[in-house]
Amino acid sequence: MKVYSSKVWVLLLLCCSGCLSTPEARYYTLDMQSSGKAATTMVNLEVERIQVTEALARTDILIKKSATEIEYYALDRWAARLDELLAEKLQAEFGPTEAKRDTYLVRGKLLACEQVDTPAGAMAHVKLALVVQKDRNEVPVLKKVYEAHKTADAATAAAVVRALSVCVEDIAATLVEDIQAL
Repeated sequence: MKVYSSKVWVLLLLCCSGCLSTPEARYYTLDMQSSGKAATTMVNLEVERIQVTEALARTDILIKKSATEIEYYALDRWAARLDELLAEKLQAEFGPTEAKRDTYLVRGKLLACEQVDTPAGAMAHVKLALVVQKDRNEVPVLKKVYEAHKTADAATAAAVVRALSVCVEDIAATLVEDIQAL
């Protein structure tokens, strides 16, 4: 039996530790540029608060593998809490407030913001329950669950996040249409 010196063991450990290093995490955010789809000239919309479900409270990007199975991307993360990113994206879609217009408060709960694996490929899915009020103390003028789907260009976190941004843009545009129809 050969006995190796401590220098050889140290060298072997250093070589092996370099092989075992963990890849760096990648961070994503929704596209915070306004798409222009939700422009309104009638009212101001201010995002007050968006809550998230427990599964979405993590910074990991969720993948719905089947009706009963979920997982998260191993290295791909949201750059901030999803409730903050969603509120910022919605506010960007609604645009700046103008003093002469009535202001409505928007709050809600994010029920889904995920990649859904389908036989055709990766699909982005956003489901958002929203409440719109003229004043915090008034009865809501609108309560509705909005949902959007968009096929991702690839089954990668980057492609899915781009598609999720479009889903939020579509929901914001539909919300503005609903408010203008009141």
